[in-house]
Amino acid sequence: MDWLRSSARGGLWVAALAAALLPAVPVTGRAQEAGATAAAAERVPTPLWYGEMEAADRQFRFVVEALPGPDGTPGHQLRSIDEGDRRFPLSDVVDDGERLSFILAPTAAAYSGTVADGTATGTWRQRGAELALVFRRVGEGPVPPTPDEVWTGTLNAVVQKLVLQFRVTNGAGGRRRVRMDSITQEVGGFRADLSIDGQRHSIKVPAVRGEFSGELSADGTTLTGTWKQAGASLPLVLTKGAAATVPPAKRRPQTPRPPFPYTAAPVTFPNETDGIDLAGTLTLPSGAGPFPALVLVSGSGPQDRDETLFDHKPFAVLADHLTRAGFAVLRYDDRGVGASAGDGESATTADLARDALAAARFLAADPRIDAARIGLVGHSEGAAIVTLVACERRETACLVLLAGAGVDGEQVLLSQGALVLRAEGLADPERLARQRTMQTILMEAVKTSPPNADAAPVIAIVAKRLKAALGADSLDGQDIDQLAASGVIRLSSRWFRHFLVHDPAADLARVGCPVLALFGEKDVQVDPALNRPPVEQALAKAALADSAVETLPGLNHLFQTCTTGAVSEYDTIEETLAPAVLDRVTAWLTDRLDPPSPAPSQGATP
Repeated sequence: MDWLRSSARGGLWVAALAAALLPAVPVTGRAQEAGATAAAAERVPTPLWYGEMEAADRQFRFVVEALPGPDGTPGHQLRSIDEGDRRFPLSDVVDDGERLSFILAPTAAAYSGTVADGTATGTWRQRGAELALVFRRVGEGPVPPTPDEVWTGTLNAVVQKLVLQFRVTNGAGGRRRVRMDSITQEVGGFRADLSIDGQRHSIKVPAVRGEFSGELSADGTTLTGTWKQAGASLPLVLTKGAAATVPPAKRRPQTPRPPFPYTAAPVTFPNETDGIDLAGTLTLPSGAGPFPALVLVSGSGPQDRDETLFDHKPFAVLADHLTRAGFAVLRYDDRGVGASAGDGESATTADLARDALAAARFLAADPRIDAARIGLVGHSEGAAIVTLVACERRETACLVLLAGAGVDGEQVLLSQGALVLRAEGLADPERLARQRTMQTILMEAVKTSPPNADAAPVIAIVAKRLKAALGADSLDGQDIDQLAASGVIRLSSRWFRHFLVHDPAADLARVGCPVLALFGEKDVQVDPALNRPPVEQALAKAALADSAVETLPGLNHLFQTCTTGAVSEYDTIEETLAPAVLDRVTAWLTDRLDPPSPAPSQGATP
């Protein structure tokens, strides 16, 4: 339940922290990018084409680069500047002076354009969408072009410090084009509208519903003001200077590196009920099989197959550990992420359970897999998802629930609202009371309104109640109106409506297979003190004698060894998954699924 992952979904929704940037899903996606970047680390790319693509309120800057393969054969990659400078492998490249075209197979995207006078004019196609994209041959000058002005500042969003950058390019007739980048989050290109009144500068960013307003200093080098978003206001100082750079790669020593003693392959499987195809990676131990198998199911928000967050790849680490122990493991991109189709933003927990069920059925049909020994592993919301699957697929061999909630979403959010602030050192009684009041009013209004109700009257009711409860000294009227609008729109989504009332313990009581439920002692998102008792009661009701519920000391929601459990620690901790978690999960699964001892062999990167 990781609020950092999504603008429309996410278990950790805390109104006082809502000013953190929550950007849109990337156009290209991140699935399987590591295969390109890791393999290319020692080879120097040559930029060939540079292009800019407008996608609603966001611009993407691309560079097509020549990159010889490890054996010296010709190759190409696409550098996506506004997605953290990530590189993606290209196939079927045509660059013959008359036509430029290529395919990004991992993300189901393709480009085709006609070349004339050093310019390729064409169309980017991805998942049924078409966008105009013009490339120009790279010649003299920097790639990408240098903006005329750059303003940079650090926003303290409580749970994370975000470096923001505003790029200004002066056009004909004095017109300015402004783009905002969130350097820390490695996303950028958001259209920004700049207005200047004397020394007062205002910058609105429609895509993230944010606005900066600041006063220019006498020497013209700083803008001191406030960033407003979702009804919250945070101080922000912008300084004029050089463009910020992509942060250096974070140290993540547990991320698996080749060579591997197992094989891995990209796979695609259908969710026939919903008519979508999902893509993932299947890792198989060496040997003949059939193997016991596991499906890994991620938490809240659109996530790739590795459950990537802050460059941590917990599912890659877990899949590697389990496959080395003799299990086949399937992990997949969520709906609408990477190479998977579908709309992930509106999907409820029940919708996503059909995707996980499709993954289990896909494994059961594979002759290399023992259909009677298929287990499911879910993290956070993924725990609720795999529980629903086990209720439907009675032949499920076992479940592992990692930081799974035992109460409905409303109780989870109220708990998070207090625990997150306490972990960040912001636990004064007034702040905590204000936080709970805002959450309670918003959730009650959404729960009592019809699913298809007009948002405007609900927003008006919420704003009125917030103003009465918080008082004039807490937030000004405009901020409360914005908070009400943002909160109602967010909580009115299909996912949130389902999440607020869904009781995962009731589902757990209907499960018929062994369950291992693990909690982190310092988890501030799924508090073990609140969630463990109902999980234990549900398992007792189901009479699952071979099950276990454990709280692991010193671990946070991501099962990292931590100091406080604060969300702000996730990024600074180098450990991705505590070894104790990997060992406990593997040992418990081994006792129940009895994997063969894998023989050493060399395989492909997952």
